[in-house]
Amino acid sequence: MSRKTIKVLVAAVGLAATPAIPALAASGDIQAVVGEKVNLRAGPSDDAAVRSTIARGEEVVELRREGSWLGVRVLRTGEEGWLFSDLVKRQTASTLGGGDTAPAQAGFSRLSPGFDGLVASISDTLGYRFADKVEQGANGSLRVVPTQEWLYNTGRDAKMFAALSLYQMWKNYNNGKPVTVTLGAQGPAAITIADAAKGPEITGPTLGSAR
Repeated sequence: MSRKTIKVLVAAVGLAATPAIPALAASGDIQAVVGEKVNLRAGPSDDAAVRSTIARGEEVVELRREGSWLGVRVLRTGEEGWLFSDLVKRQTASTLGGGDTAPAQAGFSRLSPGFDGLVASISDTLGYRFADKVEQGANGSLRVVPTQEWLYNTGRDAKMFAALSLYQMWKNYNNGKPVTVTLGAQGPAAITIADAAKGPEITGPTLGSAR
C-alpha cells in the first residue's frame, strides 16, 4: 500500500469508517486572541509559514491541539491555521461534551484532544469503548490495545481504517517525525504501521508487508 493511499484512506474514512462523524472532530471552544498581532501559521511550529496575522480580540474556534499549538478557524473569515496557545484565552466552552459535566475521554486526551473527542463520540454511539490501553514507547512508538467488544464487533476493514487514523494522529503529534503505531496486543493479530525509508509500511493478519 503506497504512502499516498494511506493518506487518502485516513482523510476519507476517519477512525471507524463512520461517515456521519468527521475525522478529528473539533473541540468547539471559542478562543479570543490576546496578543497584539498574532501569526496564523500553516503548521504547529514557529518554522511554519505565516498565512496571515490576527488582531487582538478576534475570535477563533478551536479545532484541535498539538502540544502547545491550537489548530483553529477564524470566525470572521473562516481561515484555518495554527496559533500558539499562550496567545489566546478561552471565551466560551463547547457544550458538545454535555454542558457542565466533564467531556468523555477515550485515552488520547494528552496526545490530541480533538481525536480523543472523536473516539469518545464513536464509543458513545456504539455503546462500548474503543481503547483498553494506550501505551507510548521508545523511538516514537505507540501501542493501542482495543477492548474485546470493539475487536468482536469490528470487521477487518474498520480495523485497518482505525490503524491508519491512529497512525496519522500519532504522526501529527510527533510533528512528522518517524513513528510506529500498533493496533492490538502483542501477537500476530496486531496491525502495525511503521515509517520506513520509502514511506509507511503496514503489517498485520494476512497482510504481510506492504508499501
